[in-house]
Amino acid sequence: MKKLFSLFLVLALVLSLVACGTKADTSTSSDNTTDTTDKAEETKAADTADVKVVVGVVQTNANESDWRTANTKSFNEAFGDAGFELKMVFGEGDHAKQISQAQQLIQEEVDYLVVLGLQATGWEDVAKAAKEAGIPFIMADRKLELSEDLYTAMVCSDFEAEGVKAVDWLKKQALAVNKIVVLGGDTGSSAQLGRSKAMEDGAKANGWEIVFNQNMKGWDETLAKQAVADLIASGTQFSVIYAENDNMARGACDAMDAAGITYGKDGDVKVIAFDANKWALEKVLAGQFNLDVECNPLHGPRIVELINKLEAKETVEKNAYVNEEMFDSATITKEIVDARSY
Repeated sequence: MKKLFSLFLVLALVLSLVACGTKADTSTSSDNTTDTTDKAEETKAADTADVKVVVGVVQTNANESDWRTANTKSFNEAFGDAGFELKMVFGEGDHAKQISQAQQLIQEEVDYLVVLGLQATGWEDVAKAAKEAGIPFIMADRKLELSEDLYTAMVCSDFEAEGVKAVDWLKKQALAVNKIVVLGGDTGSSAQLGRSKAMEDGAKANGWEIVFNQNMKGWDETLAKQAVADLIASGTQFSVIYAENDNMARGACDAMDAAGITYGKDGDVKVIAFDANKWALEKVLAGQFNLDVECNPLHGPRIVELINKLEAKETVEKNAYVNEEMFDSATITKEIVDARSY
């Protein structure tokens, strides 16, 4: 009986040890599962933190003008500071190339598509494709001819309003004769269309004569210089140069210098320019350009702010025009020029 009791105690002890061992194993397994879950969550959080907002930007040209250089720099700096991944492509004066580039960016599934169109028309299919892919379509710099349901937002210059400022200024000069040379930009671009329309309407309303009205491919300074030199050689008389960017205004002045024609604040020919680059405002200050109407190129921070709001699911303004000034040689100061950031 004692042996039996002893055997019973031994069996009970063995069973107790087995039970303890099983509990210990279960506890260890639970700890391992917790560690694995924590590590997975940490990895997922790290991966999420590394994911960048990818923005495709369809730019016009790499080195079209000083304005365009400042515009591209603004995008690069602002997007870099915001931590966005920027995919910027350049149309180099080719509208069809821009369309193809935009379609490629949609296929690459960028998060946002920003378009600075060479031409105002022809973007419907791209905008529809972006909408179908769930990619917000944003217009920058130049307004495109699209119905409002095809784009998310617009941050652009009002080019016709810029031209109207110049027309109103010219009217106040009360010149005895207004024979105007219009040096336009790329045909069909919203900047060319708006600025040219403003002057054409102004000339008609005020009885002014436009003696030359031609667009310069690429807003090219050399082409503008040659056009004005040819006018001078042909004996065409003019009293106003209406150059739709700073570079073309400089080209026109070079042609007048070569021909001994005076211009600017104390000259025979009034010079109106657009864009208001810092070097051009120095010419306004020196009295070489009479007027320069601003077209602000610093769109990068504006687009970053817009995208951040969209990322935060906030409502954004559908159509936003940037505030722009004009600079008159009669009132500009050195302090204004020195404060210029581009």
